[in-house]
Amino acid sequence: MADDDARKRRERFLRELAARDLYAWFGIPPDAGPDAIRAAAEVKRQEISHTPMPQHKRSIEKAFCDQGEKALLRPDVRREYDALLRSAGSPVRVETSASRAIAEREERLRVARERIEHYGDDDARMAAGPAMFFSSPESQAELAAERTAAATISDGAKALKAAKRARVEGAAIRGLALAERAHALRVFAGSLNTLGGARRDVGDLAGSEVVLRESVALLPTVRENAPGWIALSATLRARGDLDGAEQAAMKIIEDDEDDPYGWRALAFILTDRGEALRAGDAWERSASLGLDVPGVLAGLQVLRKDCLARNDQLGAANIEDRIARIRRG
Repeated sequence: MADDDARKRRERFLRELAARDLYAWFGIPPDAGPDAIRAAAEVKRQEISHTPMPQHKRSIEKAFCDQGEKALLRPDVRREYDALLRSAGSPVRVETSASRAIAEREERLRVARERIEHYGDDDARMAAGPAMFFSSPESQAELAAERTAAATISDGAKALKAAKRARVEGAAIRGLALAERAHALRVFAGSLNTLGGARRDVGDLAGSEVVLRESVALLPTVRENAPGWIALSATLRARGDLDGAEQAAMKIIEDDEDDPYGWRALAFILTDRGEALRAGDAWERSASLGLDVPGVLAGLQVLRKDCLARNDQLGAANIEDRIARIRRG
């Protein structure tokens, strides 16, 4: 009875695998060797990880990839799979169907990749400028001059790139003028994200939230506009809405637990709340993922001082251990 159950499970497993042509799916020839199979499977895993799709579907695709790789690496299972695949239809029909499926998938991936917003150096800037940034005549005059200069740029991509660079350099007024120009030339998630960040840099938090909410509503999945959700989290935090800020940061982490910007945003929020242990975890996770380690150490020092101010000796000791671990690498 046990042998029959095992045989039935194996047959069902092979039938499920044979629903797809693994060779076409992995992009390898039918006589591919073990090294080629492993390399193709790893490429496929990376592709699945970076293609926008519901998390449940991503889990299914990753599991299929893992099982498909194992099946092709076992000669006995591979022989049975090949026989099932051949019996599914004529070679011409299988090849035509596989080619069509590949072409359709590649087109979907191309469209999805074009929509995805990627992080830039300016996305690590999460602090807000002072609310009275433009209270002086000098700052108003500087903004007018920068807007005049930005108006000479006719290429939206060029204006956006310059705006991001200005933000990284700390030139908040120039960054705002260039971000406004980029947004005027082309409205899309990327221009809205930069404009939202630039408005936050100069203390316009209400204006920042408006454009960032517009940005995150443009694309259907979190992963397609992760920078927008991070920017929104930073703005909500600056406005004192820590619950809303945490919800925005957690959307990123729940979608991709290896997103360092999500952990950085969450670390700031938890530090503000005085949740030393959770904040320490978030800071350390951000550092382990390679994002701005000096900034992480500075954030942990702030957290340590806060623990000492509250006479939380255990919390301070925990943070000191984390700092030591990060410095050791």
